[in-house]
Amino acid sequence: MPNFTTPIPPKLSGNAETDIGKIKRWGTALVDELTYLFNNLDCKNVIEAGTVKAENIDTTTAKITNAQIGSLTADKLAAGTVDTERVTVKDKNGRLTISGSELAISDGSRQRFCAAYDKNTGSFEFILRNAEGEPTVSIDSAGDAHFGGVVEGSTIFSSTVIGTDSASYAENTGGVFAEMDQTGVKVMQDTGGSRSQKIGMSVGDDGTAYLVLGAGDGTGKTVINGVVYTNGSFKVEKNDTYTNMGIVGGSAFVSFWDNGELWLNGSAVKINGTDIMSEINQIKQKLNSLTTA
Repeated sequence: MPNFTTPIPPKLSGNAETDIGKIKRWGTALVDELTYLFNNLDCKNVIEAGTVKAENIDTTTAKITNAQIGSLTADKLAAGTVDTERVTVKDKNGRLTISGSELAISDGSRQRFCAAYDKNTGSFEFILRNAEGEPTVSIDSAGDAHFGGVVEGSTIFSSTVIGTDSASYAENTGGVFAEMDQTGVKVMQDTGGSRSQKIGMSVGDDGTAYLVLGAGDGTGKTVINGVVYTNGSFKVEKNDTYTNMGIVGGSAFVSFWDNGELWLNGSAVKINGTDIMSEINQIKQKLNSLTTA
């Protein structure tokens, strides 16, 4: 931008024609320089201004490095990015807070809701707390979830449901609990750091339903759809033809046939302590002796 060169108007000489010509030339030069100034005014040319009207600022070229604003309402703020590492956002009552990578809501005394991202572990976490500040719902991006209250739903899909806490389950000290998955239902017991099945319920591929009681002695192990059979455990089996009961590792001792027949099997079949087969055999021997006499 050129320097201003327009001189102060000269003193009048008394010659009207000459003086008017000088004033015209001075005024024309001054208007030219002011026009150039206004047409080329930008932030590089302005060091300090007492008052600048908003309608006179072209925001397409203006650059403001530091500003003091007396009042700014939300409807006048349009921001592409607000850095929450440097700015904490709160609601009017201070219940909602956004800071860093965490969004939290409190009831005025305790934090009740939190959704956060941990950049050190790369994990996300969602937590709900009760009025005492204890977590009631906790879910993280690894899929681990904790529910401290009652879970209700018309349909629940799950591969495994375990009735104990995760630490006890992992350490085989969970006591007695049930597992339910696609293979069936199993009641387990942890004793001495080992886990054994006590009750198993399942349905085989052929539609046969199985109920197994007791862990057995561990020999002759058979697994049908997740239910473990070992010798010595008690088994109830139901298919399309009959229902039988017996000890795994041996023959069924009771069979109920769908045609109404009842079969009993064993080395001694007793009713009220009486060996029925022995009594029948004695009757047979007496009948044979009478017919041969």
